[in-house]
Amino acid sequence: MGVAKVEIFGEKYTLRADEESGHIQKVAQYVDGKFSQVAKSSPTLSTSKMAILTSLNIADELIRLEEDKEKLEDLVLLKIGELISLVEQEIGAVP
Repeated sequence: MGVAKVEIFGEKYTLRADEESGHIQKVAQYVDGKFSQVAKSSPTLSTSKMAILTSLNIADELIRLEEDKEKLEDLVLLKIGELISLVEQEIGAVP
């Protein structure tokens, strides 16, 4: 279990997780960076609205990455199938 003291958008937190503290720091820095991006593009929003928008942006990114991963998995399976067919053809062609 890891414990890390982090800062996200100026607020300090002590976080505990099953992961190492380095991982917790990395996640917190990522969220802080996303929060800062939202704050730069929409500086007049309240902190709570920035948090919602940041959450939506991160969720959008996650869903897009999952969709890309699924497409790549499908492509890999297709290529594996093609390779298996080629190997089977070569094996069948050997007298």
